[in-house]
Amino acid sequence: MGELWIVLAISCGLAFLSEKYTFAWNDRPSKVLNYGIVVLLIAYLSFFAGLRTGYNDTYTYMSGYKAMAAFPDILADFSWKLGDNPGFTLLNSMMKAAGFSAQTFVLTYSILFVAAAVSFLKKYSSSFTLSIFLFVCAYGYLFSMAAIKQCASIAIGLIATPYLLKKKWISYVLIIFFAATFHPYILLFLLMPFLRFKPWTRKTWILLFTAVGAGLFLPQIIGTVVDAAALLGDGYDATKFIGEGVNIFRVLVASVSVLLTLVFRRLVIGNDTQDNIFINCCFLYASIMFVGLFGTANYFGRLANYFVLFPAIVLPMILKKLPIRDRHFLSIAMVVCYLIYFYYGNAISENFSQEFSRMTIWDYLGL
Repeated sequence: MGELWIVLAISCGLAFLSEKYTFAWNDRPSKVLNYGIVVLLIAYLSFFAGLRTGYNDTYTYMSGYKAMAAFPDILADFSWKLGDNPGFTLLNSMMKAAGFSAQTFVLTYSILFVAAAVSFLKKYSSSFTLSIFLFVCAYGYLFSMAAIKQCASIAIGLIATPYLLKKKWISYVLIIFFAATFHPYILLFLLMPFLRFKPWTRKTWILLFTAVGAGLFLPQIIGTVVDAAALLGDGYDATKFIGEGVNIFRVLVASVSVLLTLVFRRLVIGNDTQDNIFINCCFLYASIMFVGLFGTANYFGRLANYFVLFPAIVLPMILKKLPIRDRHFLSIAMVVCYLIYFYYGNAISENFSQEFSRMTIWDYLGL
């Protein structure tokens, strides 16, 4: 996983430059130069992921793209059912009609997700460097190489977030419904307007106890889960939701922000609506992961990952509100623990080096 260590180092270095230094032009601060570093970061992460030729479901996606009909021929046998991802299919057919290769197809979606995710972290994080570190180590970047449809819908959902925070409900809902044409699970984002309540109040405990109950009694309620999936446009049967569960370490990592807000709730929890929504999204992320312990990792893990970026916002926010002594200790502990998890997930639990392959940018450009 040597390449991943390089990616982590370069991305954190670029984020640090963007965060700590304001570049000047003719002795005057220049936002263009400063944000140019962010564009460079987006380009670097996008091309590393987008030029992959093999990893997880990449081959399946590329094969499907090569086999599909181009626009307008695709319309001859087109399904508008939400579960058939009509927006995703239609856009892909247009890309094919425009002459995009399968590699450009993968690269396009990598740029979409990385640009949306990095911009989201830059806008809302109190420590851009730490957020990028968490993004690469645990919260989203590698997931984007495995689930193109899901990450496309997440990217569009992130673009809708400012409308949520400004209470522009119609715009927010319309964008989320558009995102659902890429993958319907993004409709979970419609819960976010109801997550404005203060964390660790009665509503929080109801959410957590519901998650625990759903996990412990999943076999008894699996029919309801299947019906809910059907409403979102997916025709699964009960057997697909019961299988090898989510890795316990993934559940523990998903729970870090939840546990820290509990321990430091008097210092962290306030009346800021934005913070409350983001914290409650972390609760949803951890809750769905917990249910995944008793179900199928592929479905519940990916469902939880619709909220995967929020811990990368909340954890830096928690550290910022702590006393300096606690902040320094937890920052060091957090970096060490996430590096261990990064190594475990990509060298022990799975072998990234064996699964991952990519072309160089020179090969892509035909030089």
